[in-house]
Amino acid sequence: RWCAENRALALTYDDGPSVVLTGRVLDLLASRGARATFFLLGCRAAEWPAIADRIKGEGHELGCHTQDHRNAWKTLPWKARWDVARGYETLLPWAGANGLFRPPYGKMTLLTALEVWMRGARVGWWTVDSGDTWRPLPRVDEAVERVREAGGGVVLLHDFDRAGSDARERAEFVMNVTRGLLDLAEREGWRTVTLGEAMEGAGLA
Repeated sequence: RWCAENRALALTYDDGPSVVLTGRVLDLLASRGARATFFLLGCRAAEWPAIADRIKGEGHELGCHTQDHRNAWKTLPWKARWDVARGYETLLPWAGANGLFRPPYGKMTLLTALEVWMRGARVGWWTVDSGDTWRPLPRVDEAVERVREAGGGVVLLHDFDRAGSDARERAEFVMNVTRGLLDLAEREGWRTVTLGEAMEGAGLA
């Protein structure tokens, strides 16, 4: 609602950082003067810290997406909580001890919610799923149109380097949706914001 009222678009990317796709996304955002929010996995940030450094150095917002992307509804409760805590520990140089949190698959339990609450972190949800993990993929224009109809919002995308026969197609989808949304924001006179900025504007800080 705040995004629609304030003509704002928040682009968010989960599951990175990655060697190839994250860099491409960052190049595109830089060329358009846009900032975004990246929810990193601790295991991937530990493997490619220079990419995480670049995200932060270019002024983007970084949040925690756990260490190993465990589904809290399909994991033993204490292991799911450990996944959150370990993620924050690994991501401390980039997301801080209480940076934004996004649960894998959007699933939380009482214990994982308690872990997030005890460290004073906020949970960063989304309002529009780009569909980049759907099977089959939607059309790029369909994804962009859903955001236009909503009047803006918080868009869920993923910037990990996929494997499999459709990896290239999905990477191009992420790039084309990002480009299409930035074009849409320019046409509509929307401003691009980080998720944290949108939450603060909505009084959710």
